[in-house]
Amino acid sequence: MVEPMRTSEVPTATTDPRDESPVRRVRRQSLVLAGLVVLAIAWLWREQAAPGDSSQNLLPVDANIVLAVSIVSMIALELGVRSARGRRVDAADSLNSMTIGLGYFAIGAVFGKAVAFGAYLWVFEHLRLFDLSWRSPLVWFGYWAVGDFCSYWIHRAEHRARVLWCSHQVHHSSTDFSFTTAIRMPWTEMAYKPLTGLWAPLLGFPPIMYPVMGALSLMVGQLQHTDLIGRLGFADRWFMTPSNHRVHHASNDVYLDRNFGGHTVVFDRLFGTYQAELAGVAPVYGLTHPVDAATPLAIVAGGFPALLRDIARNPGAAVALCAGPPTA
Repeated sequence: MVEPMRTSEVPTATTDPRDESPVRRVRRQSLVLAGLVVLAIAWLWREQAAPGDSSQNLLPVDANIVLAVSIVSMIALELGVRSARGRRVDAADSLNSMTIGLGYFAIGAVFGKAVAFGAYLWVFEHLRLFDLSWRSPLVWFGYWAVGDFCSYWIHRAEHRARVLWCSHQVHHSSTDFSFTTAIRMPWTEMAYKPLTGLWAPLLGFPPIMYPVMGALSLMVGQLQHTDLIGRLGFADRWFMTPSNHRVHHASNDVYLDRNFGGHTVVFDRLFGTYQAELAGVAPVYGLTHPVDAATPLAIVAGGFPALLRDIARNPGAAVALCAGPPTA
């Protein structure tokens, strides 16, 4: 007779991380990133409470805290409206976007204050070409107008140069279009985006304007990512409305690589990249090729794994591969 196996003798199977379900991986990564965000917020509150010159900040609290509260509020409101209207919500896609956004916020909260703003200050103090007063409304308008021009060309370059698209495609990888899509921001852009904003201190725009304009741009950008707002008539002709930005995120041939503007579509019209949303052509969101990545960390890797593989196969063409057009 075979002796029954005692409980203590039952063999236990080893857990292979590769066997972990995508949902569990997303949850685990989300918890880790949420912890990072808590640490970042705690650091920001400590910095906010530290004594300093209050005249150097036009906002009553840190801009990152303002952004966090506004973004969470808008996402909650949109999810509520979608549910009330019986609209389908892609929970997995939204969770991925929010997790990536949490990581971006955590990195930006620390990196932005320690590095980006430090670079802005250094350029302003040592290289500025003009002395501009933040008290002048014209200076604020100038910051906004020049910023919109620069934003257009930076955004267009992100769709034209493969190495930049490898990063930016993270933002376009969602097959949904909502306020959660807005915060699906590539972590790797931290390596170059601070440099693209140094035109402002170089021209003499005071550092006191930097956090205010940055917060404004991100909140306006947040409002552009929704399909709950239809066409807006005259506004659609000149501003980056939700309708115009839906076109930008679409992968339909007629919509592809259009509407690069930040707050307006003025430069899209000037340089031939404007496309209105067509009544008979519903936007299809996402990339032009299937995305195999299913977890936040895999998604934020963007197109870099494929680019690195191509460079490894042909090291002599590294510069051409990076500077050339995206492959997909």
